[in-house]
Parts: sequence; structure tokens; C-alpha cells
Amino acid sequence: MRSEWNFVDHDACGVGFVAQLGSGGSREVVERGLEALRRLGHRGGVDADGRSGDGSGLLTAIPDAFFRRTAQECGIDLPPTFALGMVFLPDNEINEIQSLIDRLAKTYGLTVLGWREVPTDSSIIGPQALRTLPIIHQCFFGYQEDPSNFEFKLCAFRKGVESQASLGTYFCSLSSRTVVYKGLLTPEQLSAFYPDLADPSFISPFAIFHQRYSTNTRPSWSLAQPFRFVAHNGEINTISANRRWLRAKQSDLLRNLDLASNVNLLETGVSDSASFDNSLEILLRRGYQVERAMFCMVPPAWEHDQSLSQESRSFFQMQTLEHEPWDGPAALIFTDGVKVGAKLDRNGLRPLRYTRTADGFVIVGSETGIVDAPEDQILERQRLGPGEIC
Repeated sequence: MRSEWNFVDHDACGVGFVAQLGSGGSREVVERGLEALRRLGHRGGVDADGRSGDGSGLLTAIPDAFFRRTAQECGIDLPPTFALGMVFLPDNEINEIQSLIDRLAKTYGLTVLGWREVPTDSSIIGPQALRTLPIIHQCFFGYQEDPSNFEFKLCAFRKGVESQASLGTYFCSLSSRTVVYKGLLTPEQLSAFYPDLADPSFISPFAIFHQRYSTNTRPSWSLAQPFRFVAHNGEINTISANRRWLRAKQSDLLRNLDLASNVNLLETGVSDSASFDNSLEILLRRGYQVERAMFCMVPPAWEHDQSLSQESRSFFQMQTLEHEPWDGPAALIFTDGVKVGAKLDRNGLRPLRYTRTADGFVIVGSETGIVDAPEDQILERQRLGPGEIC
């Protein structure tokens, strides 16, 4: 029971993204993402203490210059290509977990370049959030061999850590492309709690934001969103069957991916959104393009759509032989670190609207008005339709 948590019905989670087409990264993207998140504050749950949120967060591309500077301040020299892990650690086993990570990294062809304690301001968060506050560190990784398979090695390594580390060890993100800042916070607290997000050199070409309204799991630091690839508003009504099917296929998938037999592809005790994120990661590591993976997991209502080409119809029919649809009212924001997009469930039971402006911005969200844009700058404003992807 969650009797101490105070729910107000505001139509579930707030979710969306801001991106700037053709941009290598800008501060305005991050600031607009944070502002959009603040404007969706009414969409999230809040503890009875009035200060602990159900969870909020931001997923961005790794701001290279920012992390090169902050790593240098910690005595870490970063190579041209590096990976960054954002890690929640149990406060009584920090040294043991760091030693495990250092040791396992070598077996996966990775090198731990160093650790950084993430600056935080815990004075602004509520009692419930403070009681469960993890130790938050970042670790930097280099590769020992060919970097072309870097993301796969990072995934395999993370799964190896998850299979051995004690409860409370959680990678919010581990990638050479993206980083996730999240927690048991309200939107107003996020950039104040994480001063990194307020730094002028923290830039990105896109920013995915999420404000959580928990319905099927108790709020926690690790279950705040975005996850590593997805931010989700809605419910997966088929979640029990989806999880059973994936567990049934786990042995074959582990062999195909050359992962250890003790690895769990699905994290345990997590939300439907987290399981969706786990499943999407599997498809990405199997070589799927992120947009194709999303169509496989959440196909449109194609069976009686006479406007579809025969090629599209054959594609969706083929996918039904291999993939079980994850069905239910869902607005999904996704990225593989290169592309960012949005998708609705086949019935369009969650709203997503997008705006495209003359200065190259694309703003997607569950409400209009999350980011200001002069009317004379708006090139297009549309509502995403059932099953559509953008």
C-alpha cells in the first residue's frame, strides 16, 4: 500500500523531447527541455511530504566539452572516444562495487579511466527522497580494442555487473552517446539537485524529459525516467505475457548475443516501462535500427489498413512471427543516442503533439505550450496519430 503518497489525477506522466535539427548541440535545447519538464510538473505524483516527487529526469547526448573539463578536474584524461556511466551505488558498499566494476571491465575489453562523484544538493529534496538517496557517481570507460562494437560491449559489461552486484547498484545510463540524470525529484528540483544540468557548457542536440506519475510500482530513484533508451507515459496491458515470452526466449537470445548464461535480460522488480526499455535494448544489440525496433514492439493497427503498401503489410506480417506486441495506451519517446523520436500506441490512447519551428527546433510533448515559440516561427504543429512515429 502507498497510503502515505498523495495522488492527484492529472492524466498521468508528462513526457516529451526537444531537438534542434542540424545542431551539434546547444545550451538552448537543454534549457528548453528543463523548462518543458517544469511546465509538466502538474502531471506527476508527489509524496505526502509535498517535496518528494514520483520521479523526473533528463536524457541527453553526452556533452563532450563539459565532461572533458570536469574529468580533467578529477585528474582523468579522456581519450577521443570514451563512455560514461551514471551509477547509483549503495552507501555501505561503494568500495566493493567499484572494485567489482574495475575487475569486470577488463574481462569485457574495457578500461576504467576514473570515477567522479556527481555534485548534488540534497538540501532541496523531500524526506522520502532523502531517506532513499543513493550515492551517485559517474565512471569513465575506454576500450582496449576496436571501438566499433563499443555500445555492445558496454551493454554486456553492464549486464555482467547486474548479475553480480548487490541490491542498490544501478546504471541509469552507460553509453558512449548518452547520459541520464534522474531521481526521486520534482521537475523544479532536477537542475537544482544536479548542478551539472545548469552549467552553460552542458549542451546537447536533443533532450528527452519525463515527469512520473507512478501507478503500478512504488516510486524509487532507479524507476524514475527516462530509462536508458525510452521515456513512457501509459501502461503496457500485455506486460505479463511480454515478460513471459521474453524469459522463454532468453536462453536462445543469450547464445545469439554471446552473453553469459547467468545474465538476466529483464531486470527484476521493475515497472512495465523499465521492461520495455530492456526489450528495446535487446533489439538494438541484435542490430535493429531504433525506429524498426519500435515498430516491431508497438506495431500500428495494420491488419485492415487499406492505405498500406504491400511492402509495409508484408513487413508487419513478418514481424508478428517473431515479436509479440507490447500493447496498451502508450506515448513513447525513444533514442539510440543518434536518432530521437516519438511513437503512439496503435489506438492513439495517449496524446503527443509536435511543433516544428523555423529555427530548426522540434518540440514533442504530451501537452501544448510546454515550450514558447512565436507564432510566426512555427512551420508545423500537429498531433501524432495512432501508431504513428516521428
